[in-house]
Amino acid sequence: MAKIKTVRIIKTKYGTFSLHYTNPDGRRRRLSVGPDYQQALRISIKSTDYLLEGRNPEQEILKSTQREKAQSVTIREFYPTFMEVHGKLQSPAMQKRYEVCFKNICRCPQLVDCPLGSITKPIVHDYMLLRVRQDGISSATANREAAFIRVMLSIAAQRGLLEQNPLQGFKLLKESDKRDVYLSVQEAEALINELTSSMADIVEFAIYSGIRRENILSLVIKQVRFHDLKPTGQVQLKVKGGRWETFPLGSQAVKVLKQAIGNRCEGFVFINPDTGTRYNSISKSFFRTVRKLGLKVGDTYLRFHDLRHVFCTWLSDEGVSRDALQMLLGHRDRATTDRYTTLNPLTAGKLLEKLPEIRSNNTENMARIGKVGS
Repeated sequence: MAKIKTVRIIKTKYGTFSLHYTNPDGRRRRLSVGPDYQQALRISIKSTDYLLEGRNPEQEILKSTQREKAQSVTIREFYPTFMEVHGKLQSPAMQKRYEVCFKNICRCPQLVDCPLGSITKPIVHDYMLLRVRQDGISSATANREAAFIRVMLSIAAQRGLLEQNPLQGFKLLKESDKRDVYLSVQEAEALINELTSSMADIVEFAIYSGIRRENILSLVIKQVRFHDLKPTGQVQLKVKGGRWETFPLGSQAVKVLKQAIGNRCEGFVFINPDTGTRYNSISKSFFRTVRKLGLKVGDTYLRFHDLRHVFCTWLSDEGVSRDALQMLLGHRDRATTDRYTTLNPLTAGKLLEKLPEIRSNNTENMARIGKVGS
């Protein structure tokens, strides 16, 4: 390490001051500190301390400036930036969830107007308990809002407003009201038979793939690849966080896709016969059929998202490990990522063969959809 020289204050011809010193890497540096001599003196003293500790004055001053900025920027003020740099990369459903979470947090001025640098785990925990006690929300809802705050602080840290996310490792509330979803093969068959053919394909594919609704509705043919030597395949999906990942498909999911695609080579996989393009929403038709059949999960009716649970439950009943299920569902839990990502995708595709067959005769529907797509 080069010998550290004393920080000198030099007045420039423009009437401002600059600090001249040699940094720990042995490089000569000049740091402009403005026209105020007293301020220049204070910064020179700090810079000397940084150099004696082997730290770079420029980096430390930048960090100090960022911390001061974080002390003034609140959640309310940072939200538009958060949505611009992160929210717009998410699915419409996730963007809507962010909006709802932010709207709820705005009801608590102590939190929404709290500077980012002052937010701590106890503050967020107290907010969650307050929401549960006063507003009567579930622990799951409180956890979603806390997760929203944690993501926002993570983006703030990435943009240099925070040195690190203060909610890293934050423990969420215990969810005692988790939905225990189970749908028998007979119930699934009754649901599919009650739906129109195009809607039935969507529901059946959801059960056989475990893919989220928006990913299914927006799926285009170019994202699908069928294997040549095996009756399996894979799809490329844009998942949470805006990244693209590949998911394996078993023969039953591939059968549904081929039926829906017919002889088409481009466009959306699942077509609304009334509009000739993708479905924007299937909630009304799905919920109407669920109510007609009386399919319930606890005290509430079956939701489309519950089909991911059905996919998981059926495979779990066949002995598929939790690590494999996390990989198949595309979960990114930090504590288990190292374990489930070691699973070979080709092996994962074979696991999907354990799913029971819902419909055994789709020849008529396949022929009809093939004609529609021609």
